[in-house]
Amino acid sequence: MTSHKSDFINTVAERGFLHQCTDLEALDALAAKPPLSAYIGFDCTAPSLHAGSLVSIMLLRLLQNTGHKPIVLIGGGTTKVGDPSGKDEARKFLGDDDIAANMAGIRDVFAKFLTSGDGPTDAMMINNADWLNGLSYIPFLRNYGRYFSVNRMLGLDSVKTRLERQQPLSFLEFNYM
Repeated sequence: MTSHKSDFINTVAERGFLHQCTDLEALDALAAKPPLSAYIGFDCTAPSLHAGSLVSIMLLRLLQNTGHKPIVLIGGGTTKVGDPSGKDEARKFLGDDDIAANMAGIRDVFAKFLTSGDGPTDAMMINNADWLNGLSYIPFLRNYGRYFSVNRMLGLDSVKTRLERQQPLSFLEFNYM
């Protein structure tokens, strides 16, 4: 087993959490000099998280326990669109009250696993609705549209699967990418 410079990468590798990494050596070098900030995003489609989120929660906790700053990105904005990955049909729309209630439940989950506050390794919880709700369509297209490759988006497994099965994929869902 290869020994890495950082406690975080060593532990992640030992526990079998590491499958692919674009530049493991560079990530290890960054993680060897805490605090490194890293985020994982969670949409608010249910009042709590499911078992499939456990590895992500464990990674954020491990990140914090090895001297780094975890950021929980709550999808208050992206939940309004709906993630098409792993779905054969469009998700049901949730109202703002449902999203807010689900967000509160998810915050409660993270309060059990992460220490929040103002310290250098204290977790932050950020709601992407804070910036997504303020975007207007034409300025968004002009300022950001050039950075999204339709070729890449069509190549994503979630999109390819729906198209191959001739199942509908709405423009709204396609924009989730």
